[in-house]
Amino acid sequence: MKLVLAKWTADRVAAGNLPEWAAQEAMNYLKQRLDGHGGIIVLNAHGQFGIAHNTPRMAWACKTVRKKNPVSERRRNVRSRWLPRL
Repeated sequence: MKLVLAKWTADRVAAGNLPEWAAQEAMNYLKQRLDGHGGIIVLNAHGQFGIAHNTPRMAWACKTVRKKNPVSERRRNVRSRWLPRL
């Protein structure tokens, strides 16, 4: 295992960092250590999430109990949203 990126990111969230920050830092770490490309979705126990990727395109979607249609994005920027606790 060269990077163990999910554990690295989960440790930052467990330390109290916001998922949005942890997701972006994970992509920075991936690029710095392995010159790698990818994406990550990070969720904490409070329903907050962060999404980051360093690829030209990466689609994602989320669905909540209040929104019947999924919200989808196709962007380079990190997005963070608050999801209601189920």
